[in-house]
Amino acid sequence: MGPIVQYYAFGAFWTGVPLGWDLTDNKTLIAMLGWLIALFMYGRSKKPKLWAVYASLLLLVVYLIPHSVLGSELDYNKLNKQSKQHIESIK
Repeated sequence: MGPIVQYYAFGAFWTGVPLGWDLTDNKTLIAMLGWLIALFMYGRSKKPKLWAVYASLLLLVVYLIPHSVLGSELDYNKLNKQSKQHIESIK
């Protein structure tokens, strides 16, 4: 539901790589890639459980990074201009 909520809040479903540098979306991408690699390697490795441990540790590191560490990506000046234009168009 994250992308849907983000769309209604900020007007974009995805703002991470390659479309932008939003930390929350990029953390989601890194965690997902970690688990997909672990899933892929699970059947190909001599020690498959080790890949699950690696993916779990990566997920823990991702969770330890606060999503607000880089500040808000929202440009409030741009948002205020859009709101004013919308209000003026309604009048």
